Amino acid sequence: MRHLLDTAPWANDALMPQVVPPRIRQLLITAEVKGLCSVSLLECAIHHRRGRLQLDGTLAEFFRRGLAADIELLELTPEIAAATNALPEYFPADPFDRVIAATAKVMNLTLVTCDRAIRDARFCKVEFYPFKPSRLKT
Repeated sequence: MRHLLDTAPWANDALMPQVVPPRIRQLLITAEVKGLCSVSLLECAIHHRRGRLQLDGTLAEFFRRGLAADIELLELTPEIAAATNALPEYFPADPFDRVIAATAKVMNLTLVTCDRAIRDARFCKVEFYPFKPSRLKT
């Protein structure tokens, strides 16, 4: 495993693959196994409850579809939790972002993200792409 998916790229790939640029789609297709932090499931559940994640089916069905055979669910460990305290002071305060970035750092993975703040923090290796809702129209 060499890549860790941030929550948005994972959900976008599962729900709206057309918003993921071809360069990132190719990376996701060719990567043998990709990691996803288990906290991303909680983040999606919260977004769904608040109406920010619209699904055609149930949340459980989305999780089953989104956790394809080539996705390895990564659990929070004591080392990862401790690494969240090593993040730069200017790193986003969002606890999900902090756990995801710390996981990438501790496990030496490249984080696939569309979050500019994570990219700009330069805490872990990042494969960045800008999220463009305009891609939904194509």
